[in-house]
Amino acid sequence: MASSKGGNTTAHMNTLHQRLYHALNLGFRRVSDDKEKKWECTDIEIQRHVVKSISAFLDCFSRATANHRLIKDSVSDIARALVFILGFRNRAVVGLAANVLIKLLRVVHPSFLQTYSLDLVESLVPLLSVRQVEVSLPCAVALNVILVNVRESKEKEVWRVLEEGKTVVLVVGNLQKFYEGNVSVEWFQEMASLLSTVMLKWPQSRYSVWSNPDLMGLLESLSQKPDMDVKLAALKLYSSVALCGHGASELLNNGKPMLDLMISCMDESSSPNARVEGFKLAQRLATGNRECLKMINMCSEPLVKTTILTIRSGKLENDRMALLVEACKLALITRWEGKHHIYFWKYRISQALLSLVVENFCSESLDGYSSLEEEISVAEKILNANFLPSLRSYVWDIIGFLAAHCEEDFDSISRGDELHLNFLVTCACLTFSRSVQKGYQICQKDSISASQSESASRAVLMMIYSPSKYISSRARVTLSFIIGEDGEQNLYSLVNFLSYIPSSGGYVLPNILQTTVCLVGLACYSSIPQYANFILRNQGLEILLSFCSWYQRNRENVGASSFVPYPQSSAEKRICCWECTEDWDNKDAILLYALLALTELVNHSFSEQMHAEEFSTKRESVKDRLCTTLQEIRDGSYGSGPRWYAAYILSYFGYYGFQDKLGKRLMGAYKDEECSDMRLMFANGNNASVNKVILAVRCPTLLPPKEGAHSGSIPTEKSGRTVQEIRMSANVDTLALVKLLEFAYSGYVQVDSTTLKKLKTLARHCKSKVLLQMLCRGRPKWGSSIPKIDLPLALTPKLIHFSDVILVPKETNMAGFNCRLCSSTSPHAHSHRVILSSGCEYLRALFRSGMQESHLDKLNVPVSWLGLTKLVNWFYSDELPKPPSGCKWNNMDTDAKLQELQAYVEIYSLTEWWIMEDLQNDCAKVILTCLESARELSIKTIELAATFSMWKLVEAAAEHAAPIYHQLRDSGELDELDDELVNLIRTAAVQFSQQGG
Repeated sequence: MASSKGGNTTAHMNTLHQRLYHALNLGFRRVSDDKEKKWECTDIEIQRHVVKSISAFLDCFSRATANHRLIKDSVSDIARALVFILGFRNRAVVGLAANVLIKLLRVVHPSFLQTYSLDLVESLVPLLSVRQVEVSLPCAVALNVILVNVRESKEKEVWRVLEEGKTVVLVVGNLQKFYEGNVSVEWFQEMASLLSTVMLKWPQSRYSVWSNPDLMGLLESLSQKPDMDVKLAALKLYSSVALCGHGASELLNNGKPMLDLMISCMDESSSPNARVEGFKLAQRLATGNRECLKMINMCSEPLVKTTILTIRSGKLENDRMALLVEACKLALITRWEGKHHIYFWKYRISQALLSLVVENFCSESLDGYSSLEEEISVAEKILNANFLPSLRSYVWDIIGFLAAHCEEDFDSISRGDELHLNFLVTCACLTFSRSVQKGYQICQKDSISASQSESASRAVLMMIYSPSKYISSRARVTLSFIIGEDGEQNLYSLVNFLSYIPSSGGYVLPNILQTTVCLVGLACYSSIPQYANFILRNQGLEILLSFCSWYQRNRENVGASSFVPYPQSSAEKRICCWECTEDWDNKDAILLYALLALTELVNHSFSEQMHAEEFSTKRESVKDRLCTTLQEIRDGSYGSGPRWYAAYILSYFGYYGFQDKLGKRLMGAYKDEECSDMRLMFANGNNASVNKVILAVRCPTLLPPKEGAHSGSIPTEKSGRTVQEIRMSANVDTLALVKLLEFAYSGYVQVDSTTLKKLKTLARHCKSKVLLQMLCRGRPKWGSSIPKIDLPLALTPKLIHFSDVILVPKETNMAGFNCRLCSSTSPHAHSHRVILSSGCEYLRALFRSGMQESHLDKLNVPVSWLGLTKLVNWFYSDELPKPPSGCKWNNMDTDAKLQELQAYVEIYSLTEWWIMEDLQNDCAKVILTCLESARELSIKTIELAATFSMWKLVEAAAEHAAPIYHQLRDSGELDELDDELVNLIRTAAVQFSQQGG
């Protein structure tokens, strides 16, 4: 600052500072000697004078001069005055005060005002309802800035103020005024921005927004208006709503207008801010697999096209990097299977990704590489240049997921695409091989380098295991060439490192990232025969098996299986109500990689030895332990990927499919001839008793055609029921058909080598796709879910004619009940005796008793209609439906929550009578979870459970009521209970207190 000019400026600042404190001192009051002074003045003229003095003083400063002594010394006093003036709410001055507060927030760092943030919020919230735009507008702007910068430690207190002031309701009401045309676009933008900030920070605010049909209708209408500022404001609101899983689902139910707005904002003709916001909305809608596919089904081609054009167009200007990151994040929707994959290839994703790897990328430059060696040499130079290192992880993951979801006959569309894809494969393989060679030098603290190591390793793994023969072959050849003479030395290091983990006696991984790269390295190297031999000779199979066993014992201590290369934004960390389908390699990823390596070694062993017997002879000490470990993983609570590959490896030893509770129940019905209604008669005189409804769901080709069936019917002596006899052709192999039936009932079967070929033929003829895939040892496709016995199909109109019993709840009248299967208007549920019997010993005994009840076609069940629907769902899926979760549950009134809870209490009571221990345990878990989140239901639950004499449940509910015992006592709620129950709660409260509660 020049001396003369600087001197004049400083003098002017000092003069304005003196005038400021002359004004401020008119309001300062010292309450007592030990407390700091407060600012209080109810004189409007003095308030106006103070506000003008503050404004004049702040005009001398900017954010660059925020550390100036005068402003730092004055901030607290200015804030005290503004808090009082805003809280006084005189309309003649609050608008001016709010504008001065905005000026203050622009001048000083938000941290300077953290002490007063709560007071400022309390003062500003009521002013949002003021009809004068000159008051409510600056108040909304100031409040928004404060909320954006509020510290995490203060968020709970700030939300209490926002909730008590009904801030969300006020702002939503203000937004709806825009439809009437009474307010400006700027006013709407600021109110929308404020509401968006509140939803970003506080998940509990989102329900009252997405559940408001008037506001959602307004946003839909505005999304089709030509005004870009209004459309962008609507887009931001959509984006904040989509952080809630329930909200995102609601948005997509009528999502075309919203998605059209989103796509138009993502276009290159829109502003950078609008484009970034469009990509963020798409990412949030894609948080869950189900919602992502719903979005893709409505706009897959324009969504993918815009994403790829954004990745590969234009130069890297300052404002484009953020846009590139968002586009790459959205392109990760390739991790899920769907028709969008077609469009990624159609619009040349390989070329787009190469533009992020190669600076000044020119497509024609790839055409001159005459050999793989030359291509690798060029790729090394490009990787060393380290162009856009922060985006490399996205590149590898995107191309990896695309490779994993290719079809078997996939081939590049053109010569250019083939070159692009080949070069990406080469670059990924080079990055991966470098990671393997680094070994202990991989540093997790270097997040960019570490994330590249992991994502490139995973990408190469997906390429090698790709269903596409072209991609898989190219990846293997390239990797083998790159490894060259160092392959065995690298493998020796990998095997040694992995062997150390189980033998060390530790229960945590020494280095998660290095372990991941090591396991992926073994899985990839094992796919190359010469290296598979080397690993087997060096006890690689035994070491991998020991690691799997170690993982099972120490699973809870391992921590995150992935390094998580992409740091989440604060908004992404605050999603709510999302029930996301797990990604295949998201849960137990390390175990999956170990099993992939095991797969290759077992496959190599069998291809060399041809028969399991020879494998058993050479590795007898390993086989039994291997099968036991794999069965535990297959049938455990592990991720879908590890479970699938455990089952896949077991197929080499004659075990096919998955064992679960429902399958075991149905297998019991298969073995019980008295449950059957059809008998298959074989040419050799043997027979198999089966159930038509189960065959109709699992293997319909075994049912006789409606006309011309060579069959007869015979009544059984005991029950009078009719059993249809079907005579099978002499060409049908009896043992193979029995094995097919076992799989149809249980989803699992053991098959020896002598029956395998015949069962394959029969499975192909009967169109049993899952069994045929397993028998042919078809690799599980990346991301595929565990196959389930889809018994609910038996309740569809197509198969309802197999129903032989109707379940009737205790409710006889219910408004609006309409059965889609029959004309009866009273509440009821169609069902099947065999399925009910398989899940309930009591019903099995009842149906066989010969008593009158055993012959009735209706069965009265002492539960409500809601309880009956949940009960039927359990019988047909072995899953008890959960009550509404998240925002929906939290915003249900007490009566609605109690109605949900009562259904589970009724089922719990029924299970004691019907002797269904598993279902009872499931009910207990749901009830206690509900009480944990809504303790106010404890008293009603105790009362209801006591009515049914369910004392275990009474005691559990009493423990949940213990923390609020004094509140319940003072409110009089305990007066309705018997003294014995009150004493039970009091005792639980004493124990809770003694334990430090």
